[in-house]
Amino acid sequence: MSKRVITDEDILNLSPGRDLDAQIALRVMGFKEITIVGTYYFTDPIDTQLKSYSTDIKAAWEVVEKLRKQKIYLDIRVWPNEYQVLPHYDENNKLKPELVVKLRSLPEAICKAAFLSVIGGFSRE
Repeated sequence: MSKRVITDEDILNLSPGRDLDAQIALRVMGFKEITIVGTYYFTDPIDTQLKSYSTDIKAAWEVVEKLRKQKIYLDIRVWPNEYQVLPHYDENNKLKPELVVKLRSLPEAICKAAFLSVIGGFSRE
């Protein structure tokens, strides 16, 4: 049985909450496994409760810092009705316009831009 490939559209359509948080923990933050027990999500190897990356700005900022260590930088722009998160690769500000995320929620925009970047955004040439 083959795994379904997740598309950019799939990522952008994920609602903020535990499923998106779990994807961020696994694919961006580097956790190996997420265990669901009732309404609690736990991460492995640390075995702590999953952070609310997509709804809590403090947790979302950890995503920003994680990417920075990988030389992926998130340019955050504030507009009256939305936030724009523009991922750049390396110090030369190599921008890929298809990875720009525009949303009313900054934590959600950070998570989705990070997810798009890590899942293949900067490896697509």
